[in-house]
Amino acid sequence: MAKEPEAKKDAAAATAAAPSGKGGMLPILAVVVLVPALSFGMVQFLVFPKMEKMLADVAAAAGSAEGDGAHASADSKKASAKDKGPKPEATFSYEFKDIVSNLTGSMKSRYIKVSFTAYSADPTFAQIVDSNKAKLLDATLSVLGSLSLVDVEDPGVKNKVRGELVFAYESVLRGRVVEEIYFSEFVIQ
Repeated sequence: MAKEPEAKKDAAAATAAAPSGKGGMLPILAVVVLVPALSFGMVQFLVFPKMEKMLADVAAAAGSAEGDGAHASADSKKASAKDKGPKPEATFSYEFKDIVSNLTGSMKSRYIKVSFTAYSADPTFAQIVDSNKAKLLDATLSVLGSLSLVDVEDPGVKNKVRGELVFAYESVLRGRVVEEIYFSEFVIQ
């Protein structure tokens, strides 16, 4: 009979040592519920208010800088006048014809040939282009020469090239003189 109490003690020790199924789920449930709730609370009550305050400070600083006309240069006054008023219609144009460039990575066997018209609202646009024609052609060749065969197979390649040309011309002319570009020829050989 001495063995029976020992067996009961062993069974009681085994029962006490084995974890119950309910106790293991509580930490997991707490993590699943509390982590998203804490994340939402942090973003809603800590991150968003700080971002709103920073944006308000930036807007206030921009507003005070724009309102201070005594220190603004003539160029910035023109730029702010353009931004506030209606955009002038681009009525002056200059035609670029038969510009040919190699495509990148084609072992100099593939070419692109374009002709396009650039439009501007500046009445002296033709004189500006004539005086900077070499720079503008170089910028055009750089943009076209950076294209690869994969790039020109993209259906939106004309819009991409158009945007890059306007940006390149803005850099060359040190200002946004060219408003729009329309292609009359866009050939890949």
